[in-house]
Amino acid sequence: MTSIKEIAALAGVSRGTVDRALNNRDGVNREVAERIRKIAAEKDYKTNRAALALAARKRPLKIGAIFPVDGNVFFEEVIAGVRAAEAAYADNGVTVTLKTMRGFSVEVQLRLIDELVAEGMQALVIAAINERSIAHRINDLVKQGIPVITSNTDIEKTKRLCYVGTDYQKSGEIAAGLMGLVADGRTLRTVLYTGSIHILGHNQRITGFNSSVRHYHPTIKILDIFETLDDADKAYDNTIHLLQKYKDLDAIYMTAGGIGGTCRALADTGNAGKIKLFTHDCTSESRLYLENGVISATICQDPFQQGYMPVKILFNYFLDRQAPEADLIYTKIDILIRENL
Repeated sequence: MTSIKEIAALAGVSRGTVDRALNNRDGVNREVAERIRKIAAEKDYKTNRAALALAARKRPLKIGAIFPVDGNVFFEEVIAGVRAAEAAYADNGVTVTLKTMRGFSVEVQLRLIDELVAEGMQALVIAAINERSIAHRINDLVKQGIPVITSNTDIEKTKRLCYVGTDYQKSGEIAAGLMGLVADGRTLRTVLYTGSIHILGHNQRITGFNSSVRHYHPTIKILDIFETLDDADKAYDNTIHLLQKYKDLDAIYMTAGGIGGTCRALADTGNAGKIKLFTHDCTSESRLYLENGVISATICQDPFQQGYMPVKILFNYFLDRQAPEADLIYTKIDILIRENL
């Protein structure tokens, strides 16, 4: 079994330096610390996790979290997962400071990141807006030694630690498959709703939906696409508008939030159940519409784990540099209809 003494000899440093590097303590040059960790990994060095857990209580881990919670009931379950993980690791000194926002403002998200940095956060969990300025800020954080995990939606061209959330492209493909079953070879005139063109996951769902339609369900005809910004009032107005514009509409596919507004519009115009509605997730708001048949089917993504797992991964990472199991950690996908609620 490899010892700290052996790692120190191979790295050309003292045993105290090895101990500080492996336990993520200050006072070690970054390049030296990375070399030590690489040698430890190559030699399959096992840390005493029980001892490290005890030591962690003396070095509280401050995690920052940013989610577009305001006005979006979906994130209630994500935050429940965050708080459950915080409670599970509270004895080890883990705390989570949550910052919330409404919609997808790049300026607001950058401001919230800066607030968390000023408050001393050591790690970040974020539902990131897929914009260059956000990517640059995340990379800056990583350079400063602040690891970042994207939750619920990912971002391109960053050095974030990992992504925890649904496989958006696969869920879009599933939505097309469900709609294809309803079409059964007949023409199905359809409108797509996205949350925001600036959210990678929403775009991936549309890509998956279009790919499946193109390869397997050519009778599904996409008439238009609307952006709801996950806002129920905007979704309501969009639906009223499209019902006036497309008198022969058969189906709607919503990739993201604002579901309650669309459901109310369908009910108010007498189209509930007549126009097939396919959505994602089962929130306190949308469950009733699924029970009443306004929503034909919904595809869920285990939001609780999207909150819980990032906190757990960050705790293990700070404890002994335990890397995530994968770069993309997908949560389970479930299909709900009225009969299996």
